[in-house]
Amino acid sequence: MKSGDFSGLFNPDYPGVAAICDKTGNEAVKAAASFFRKHLESTEKRFFSIPYEKPENVYKLPSESDEEACRRLCGGTVVSVGVPSAFGSPDKVDWHSNPTYNGYREWTWQLSRHNGIKMLAHQYILTGDKSLSKAAEALLSSWIRTCPPPAIGVSGGDTDCWRTIECGIRMGANWPYIIYAFYRDFSDELLADILISLHQHGVRLHHDYMYGNWRLMEMNGLMHIAVLFPFFRESEEWKSFAISMMEDESRKQIYPDGMQYELTTGYHEVAVNNYQRMLSVMQAFGIALPSSLLSVMENATNADIKLMMPSGRLPDINDGTPHVVKELLIPKSRLVSNDAIRWITSDGKDGRKPEYDSIAMEYAGFFIFRSGWADNDIYAFFDSAPFGRMHQHEDKLSLIIADGSKTLIADAGCYAYDDSPVRRYVLSSYGHNVLLVDGMGQNRKKGYEWHDEDIKKKSDLRWHIGKDTEWASGEYSGPYGDECVSPCKWKRTVMFVKKSSIAKRQFFIVSDCIESDEEHEYTLLWHVDSEREAIYSSSALYSDISVSFDGKGELSAVRGQMNPVQGIIATGKEQGLYKAVDTLEYTKRASSCRFVTVISFEGSAFSVSYDSDSIYLERDGRKESFPIGGADEE
Repeated sequence: MKSGDFSGLFNPDYPGVAAICDKTGNEAVKAAASFFRKHLESTEKRFFSIPYEKPENVYKLPSESDEEACRRLCGGTVVSVGVPSAFGSPDKVDWHSNPTYNGYREWTWQLSRHNGIKMLAHQYILTGDKSLSKAAEALLSSWIRTCPPPAIGVSGGDTDCWRTIECGIRMGANWPYIIYAFYRDFSDELLADILISLHQHGVRLHHDYMYGNWRLMEMNGLMHIAVLFPFFRESEEWKSFAISMMEDESRKQIYPDGMQYELTTGYHEVAVNNYQRMLSVMQAFGIALPSSLLSVMENATNADIKLMMPSGRLPDINDGTPHVVKELLIPKSRLVSNDAIRWITSDGKDGRKPEYDSIAMEYAGFFIFRSGWADNDIYAFFDSAPFGRMHQHEDKLSLIIADGSKTLIADAGCYAYDDSPVRRYVLSSYGHNVLLVDGMGQNRKKGYEWHDEDIKKKSDLRWHIGKDTEWASGEYSGPYGDECVSPCKWKRTVMFVKKSSIAKRQFFIVSDCIESDEEHEYTLLWHVDSEREAIYSSSALYSDISVSFDGKGELSAVRGQMNPVQGIIATGKEQGLYKAVDTLEYTKRASSCRFVTVISFEGSAFSVSYDSDSIYLERDGRKESFPIGGADEE
């Protein structure tokens, strides 16, 4: 569609559009821009009633402030996935380029989300600096000019600049704010081009949408177009379609305990945020909110509270993100609220803390151990989850442990979505606190299929919460290695000892029971993010934690190894962001056997032994036993 050609875009019954439709060329451009400005002026108060949200995945240079990043953008240097590229001026940005050393395609794709332009818009709102609007106009004009939309029917995953995930993010998170911030400064030509592009986005999102979390972003974007720009011919149809699709996806994607089916804190939040943004724009513009979607959002928001660590963040599980829970809840509290939400968002001044400490999420397969809700309490996350729908890691039965704000038994986390050895490592069992068999990790992904009815199934998680102890357990007997062999049955039980005669603080006993008909080499991995003090034959001491073993295996440690990768954890999703940590490897050779590991937050190690009935602990001359039945489910 050429600039100035608005045929077929508008609802002919919408007030004011007739003045555009009977004109052509420059006259049509002027009329469209005038109509658009008046519409934006009449609705901007409603739009800006929605609290500002910082763009997701906005990339800046190290130590760069927002103001400095905006100055950089004004000079034509952009940053995507942490990698800068200088084009000399903002109107010369090559939106199809890729300056990464290994052709990392996310650079090109994410550049077209226009997070940086939204940052310009917010800085403009704060300062009124006209150079920011000039840069924004140059960037948007060059993008529209050099990135024409694909034809209807081109896959939502294809193209450099019009993947439907980017379309949804532009429409549902970035462009509306950019347009409302700058519309008074933008030229008639750009406003007319934006009108045409908005309609093109609506058509693409309506026809070529994808699946999974992409669909939630796509439908949120489509709803924003329909609500904010109701003069398009298909706006009412798009609105109804988006609501119907989001209701349908909630039944497919959200487990009864609130977790999104990818079972990763990063994409759980993507899901919840897109419901939130869609409902927020509907609320601001006086559109009735479907009770079904409000219920979904409250349930999913409560899942964040259940998972919250003493640091106030979410655990970084699968392709996760350690979001600050309070920051997540504040915008959602305008739509849904309860005592726990108010307690967290008010820093304890309002509402009440959750009525539970430890809690099971029996559909998601998570058990959260918690000594309390203070920022110095002990916390553990046990993962007996089914394989996530996407963004999965091979981490069944992994364990993460934190003492207050410090995550001491750590997960490898989420690394850049490239094909590097580090990326493969964080996806694999080698980056998690699990069991290796003959050096092989889990391989649930090969042959994996998801069925919509799986969302209604409970996991294999079992648990018990008692006065002095509590435990959770799960099993893994699935495939290992590239050949997908199933050599053994592995059952892990994590016991949280809340009260004992042998320790002043709570501690954990981890019992790993393995059954097989053939002899194998079994290796337990523990990633310890703490300063090493000493490693002995059956214990490892760190400044914040001690890890004690049963003395029947061989203990070694790997740190910062890159070939093959072991002993590192990711510190961010950009390339090169990781650090070295100790990975303890405790190995036994047998057919069937048991491992017992004790993880404590006091200075010295335990002496650990077991027989067929009990686990025995000794330290500083004191002894205590625990029924092995307690570790194998009483």
